[in-house]
Amino acid sequence: MHAASTMKPSSIARSVLSLAFFAACSTGKPLTPSGDDGFSSGATGGSQSGGTQGGASGAGATGGTNPLGTGGSVNAGSGGSSAPGGAGGTAASPGTGGNSGTSGSSGMAATAAGGLGASSSAGGAGAAAGMAGMSTGICQQLDVISTPQIPTVELLVDTSSSMWETVPPAWPLLYGALMDPKTGVVEALQKKLRFGFASYKGFLGKSETDPACATMTVVDPALDNHDAIDAVYQKVGSSYDPVSKPKWETPTGYAINYAAKILTDYMPDPPGKKYILLVTDGNPNTCQVTDPQCGQDLSIKATQDAFAAGIGLFVLGLGDIVKQPMNGCPTSARCGLMHLQDLANAGVGAGVHPTPGCDDWHASGCTFTHEACNQNQMLLATYTPDAPDVGMPFAVDTTATNATAELVAAFSALLNNAVSCTVDMDAVVTGDPSLGDVELAGQRLTNGDPNGWMLEANSFSVTLLGTACSAFRGGGQNLSITFPCDASGNPIAVHR
Repeated sequence: MHAASTMKPSSIARSVLSLAFFAACSTGKPLTPSGDDGFSSGATGGSQSGGTQGGASGAGATGGTNPLGTGGSVNAGSGGSSAPGGAGGTAASPGTGGNSGTSGSSGMAATAAGGLGASSSAGGAGAAAGMAGMSTGICQQLDVISTPQIPTVELLVDTSSSMWETVPPAWPLLYGALMDPKTGVVEALQKKLRFGFASYKGFLGKSETDPACATMTVVDPALDNHDAIDAVYQKVGSSYDPVSKPKWETPTGYAINYAAKILTDYMPDPPGKKYILLVTDGNPNTCQVTDPQCGQDLSIKATQDAFAAGIGLFVLGLGDIVKQPMNGCPTSARCGLMHLQDLANAGVGAGVHPTPGCDDWHASGCTFTHEACNQNQMLLATYTPDAPDVGMPFAVDTTATNATAELVAAFSALLNNAVSCTVDMDAVVTGDPSLGDVELAGQRLTNGDPNGWMLEANSFSVTLLGTACSAFRGGGQNLSITFPCDASGNPIAVHR
């Protein structure tokens, strides 16, 4: 039987950082023309486009201003006695400056050069000193509104019957570590992360996609979602009857696929990375066979599929899977803490250890393929012999006296890794990003440094790295970013 309780997401608040940019040189204003038609005529020669023809015996007068931004070609007079040609026209913005003068048929070649415009269409920059038609650019401060990227975390909580049957029960310890309004991690991080919730308890199903396999109780992801999750989570806790002791299973593979579908369909604004935080106290079973608990391959496959869809996975084990890692699990499988490590590796896209004897699952020594739950006698997940342990699983012994504090610390470490160190700007960097000035808590960070910052490929997202990222996650929100114009007067960043 499949039941679900769905809560609609609350409105998503946007955290806003004000990042100041120096960018985009101002566009120069057209200069006032010196002639009625925008051109000036030579003292003795005829009018030229933006310049002056040399006289018969004297130098040409200075060329007129051209509002189109093109300097005139300058010719010495055909009958002049080596008179220099007129000066090139003054360049105006927008556009390019004039060409250097050309020599006359019998006079001296013109010596004045046309004004040079800036290479950017945004406006003319100053030419070299002494050149005619210089434009003046002014860098203006550009205030940029920026929003931190907000990740989404789906809390996927195992509510199999064993969560209430250990001594002490794991369920109330887990609930407190997540939901306590003063010390719980959801309350502490609900403005930095969009939390969703899905609990799962299993039954027999006809297939691994049969909805009868598990009861999924869901709250849709949202910012500031503590209260909505808490209301549903409490009802889940009160559903267990300690007298009848119902037998609820652990179909983790089915549950991961279910949570991944929720996250795939969820399209928040602004977007951010997506994660599943799996919390389980037992080895997984399949939908079609509850015992032995050999659903490891399906759980790893579901995690690898989620990662391929852009969804990472964190995992925390507690209770029975920590104290009795082989409970209900066949010796042919990687169970308990080894399985948690395999899920953590798959959750970050790393290789996963094969089960013993299954470097090649076709080999006769791969007995795991012949377990009762592996009805197709093959493995679906991808395995890498000698894969290094890359992911970071957490395991908490709930019989320890400080179990609640350990759970809070473990959740804080896992979820702080999900808090984004990337901010999206309403400006796009068009020049050399290394010229930018990025400061966190008054300390300047270096572009490209492992503990500095980088510009993402989209050119409008800045990501803090290493220790800078850790400081930002720890509450160092006073981030300041400025960009000047470059040495040629070109803008480094403009509004997008």
